[in-house]
Amino acid sequence: MCSKLISSLAVLIMASAVMWSSPVTGTGTWSSWPQVNNDGTPFWDRTSSDGRACNIGYFLAGGFGGCGNLKNGTPASGLNLGGSNLEYYSNNDAITSFLLAPGEWTFTLEGRIAGSSTFEVGYYYPSTPLPTLYPLFNQTNTVGDTAKVMANNVIALYLMDGSYFFRSDSDPLGVAAFRHTVLPNQFYFGFEDRPRGDWDMNDVVLSAHYVPEPGTYALIGAGLLGLGLLRRRLS
Repeated sequence: MCSKLISSLAVLIMASAVMWSSPVTGTGTWSSWPQVNNDGTPFWDRTSSDGRACNIGYFLAGGFGGCGNLKNGTPASGLNLGGSNLEYYSNNDAITSFLLAPGEWTFTLEGRIAGSSTFEVGYYYPSTPLPTLYPLFNQTNTVGDTAKVMANNVIALYLMDGSYFFRSDSDPLGVAAFRHTVLPNQFYFGFEDRPRGDWDMNDVVLSAHYVPEPGTYALIGAGLLGLGLLRRRLS
């Protein structure tokens, strides 16, 4: 009886720890990066209508001839991460809602490609009835600027451009999520700045590194301890 109890407890704890391994959660799934060919599928591979601007797929993967209409120090070559090192978050290749887990998030402004001359990117706690907006970057920031967030609950990202308001947790959706498959807990977010636009998702680009809240490490430790006790009990 005791062995079964320990086993069940360990399984539950480790299952919770596995859930922690994806701090971007919502209505989508992670998919491998296909060949970027600017054919409009999936959503991040849309042709940009902003002059010579490239879409978010080109900017992240790199190696596609450079981007135009750059602002605030955005590199023309993009981040050049390589498609084999990237996954994107979607619902059947369509942009979908997501939230970010509690913990420490360090955001870096990686680029501004075309888009509006004024903007504000930040986060809020969607669990709050009347959420307060916490700005991270605006048009005065330059590429390489960082902002650290200690989130005590799940957060959503937003971009505000004049009267337009795009958020990651529900309509109107204008935030896309990507992750690096080699660098642990390294993510990228691309923002759209106009409704019913081209959805090139390149108007503001952030990278983000995630460190789980301390309670998550305790959860993993408890799960490992439970499995250890089970092994001793059965040996």
